[in-house]
Amino acid sequence: MAIERLALQGMRNFASLSISPSAQINLIHGSNGSGKTSLLESIHYLAYCKSFRTHKQKFLIQHGQAALTAFCKINGKQLGIERSAKGDRRIKLNGEWLHSAAELASLLPVQLLDPTMFKLLEGSPQYRREYLDWGVFHVEQEFISVWRQFKTAHKTRNALLRQGGCGESEREIWHQSLAGFAKQITEMRTAYLTRLKPVFDEYMARLNPDIDVTMSFYQGWGKDKAYLQVLNDGWSSDLKMGFTQLGPQRADLRLKASGLPAVEVLSRGQQKMVVCALKLAQAKLFQVATKSPCIFLVDDLAAELDITHRKALCTLLEELECQVFVTAVEAAQIADCWSPLSNVKKFHVEHGSLKEQ
Repeated sequence: MAIERLALQGMRNFASLSISPSAQINLIHGSNGSGKTSLLESIHYLAYCKSFRTHKQKFLIQHGQAALTAFCKINGKQLGIERSAKGDRRIKLNGEWLHSAAELASLLPVQLLDPTMFKLLEGSPQYRREYLDWGVFHVEQEFISVWRQFKTAHKTRNALLRQGGCGESEREIWHQSLAGFAKQITEMRTAYLTRLKPVFDEYMARLNPDIDVTMSFYQGWGKDKAYLQVLNDGWSSDLKMGFTQLGPQRADLRLKASGLPAVEVLSRGQQKMVVCALKLAQAKLFQVATKSPCIFLVDDLAAELDITHRKALCTLLEELECQVFVTAVEAAQIADCWSPLSNVKKFHVEHGSLKEQ
């Protein structure tokens, strides 16, 4: 799986751009503010219809333009997204309009390594749940359906709590439903983590064998009680709070080093290695499950990493046989990290213009 052609119009500082990237390694260098990250952002936008830099999508559109257009050809399929300054969005796949962006996640399975990646360690549990559920979504076909059903039942219970409660029979119906969905979600998450842990450990050993990181899973409530009992026992407390306090919506992936939260004891560079190992392990499981590789977007590879660790990371990316887009300020920071057998293309960005070298 690789992007064969990428074209942009009105995206950030790119008035117009069209490239045919390498199916393997693509190196993008240029000064700060030249547009390197915007190029990665455009690929992320094609995959998720959102930016990894801002929640305000209007800022993606070049100043003075009425809309942005992003297009790519991948595996013989043609995908285009147009977004207007007024907020209207249109998605077209092989000439057909799509009403939902859900299909894009499978078409463009993108893994992002950028400064926001540290949120996996230092951010709220939401970031780790999103990481976990991305992996489960791609290997368990039933997950998205079960999760949506749980969210509907969860939303209904919260509405009942805000209204002051309901009768015992109605409450029992929703509690039974929630407990059933929670059991399925937790089993799928646990099974995925069982497969993820040894792969993560292997990558961690190759990136930095001096770091001993342990991974554990908090399902969202204590293991000593079934979720149905948790819901029943917590009804009075939840009524006071006005929402369901425990459940799979509170799950967390906990990472520790030397028995303490990894974010508290590891240096910035060591934290980056941990997150890279998490993303690499997830990409590996995706590849095993789908027989297709992810696409990696690596923004500012050299940040926090010395040349030894940069080369170690690049070797693992090459072994995955995936398409990689890597940025750096200086070409020399990323040029010597790859095998001479890899198909490498180099691009220079300057003032919103990208040229292949």
